[in-house]
Amino acid sequence: MQCQVSGMEYAGSHDCSGGVAHVMPEEMRPPPDGICPGYYLGMTFRIAGWNGLAIRRISRDSDAVVYGAIFGAISAAIIFLVTALPKMVTREGATAGTIFWGLLLGLTFVWCYMGLIAMLQVGVAHFLARFFLGGTGTFWGVMRPALLGWFVNCLTPIPVIGPPAAAIAWTTVLMMVLEEVDGIGRLPALFISAGINAIFLALLYLLPH
Repeated sequence: MQCQVSGMEYAGSHDCSGGVAHVMPEEMRPPPDGICPGYYLGMTFRIAGWNGLAIRRISRDSDAVVYGAIFGAISAAIIFLVTALPKMVTREGATAGTIFWGLLLGLTFVWCYMGLIAMLQVGVAHFLARFFLGGTGTFWGVMRPALLGWFVNCLTPIPVIGPPAAAIAWTTVLMMVLEEVDGIGRLPALFISAGINAIFLALLYLLPH
């Protein structure tokens, strides 16, 4: 960044010749050094809690993609295990071998399938925001906080209220990401995220039939 008083370029804080102390905004600060899953786990909860600062900060963090993919894979595995494992274990003729291969193949499918769906949802939402509403963000800038926030879909296995709760939570997370990163209004961001999620849910319901 450049000091508006002295013209000095700085990356943290400095005391310029004009006697004014400048401090880097929190959203511009780099992430902790090294492997720090606790930091990114904390950021996932902040993103789920509509924290705009956390969303903007993660959108600039290239490491967030890796942690988002890992947390997303864990979330997808939780959803699969809670919903499918009891059926596998109690199925007639089930053995340790059939359960093992069922889990392996099921997890592989779920990771690929849900990963593709999430990227398509976020990508389409960003495309609409950028090319029709003047959004200023980038694809990866939107994807990073969205991947971390995807864990709210872990609400899905909760009986009765789980699926609608997960849909609402994911819609609001995507809405906030579009608002904070693409810079569009909250109402248009809500329409885009709700519309995209409704279309994908309808397709998921109709395709098996």
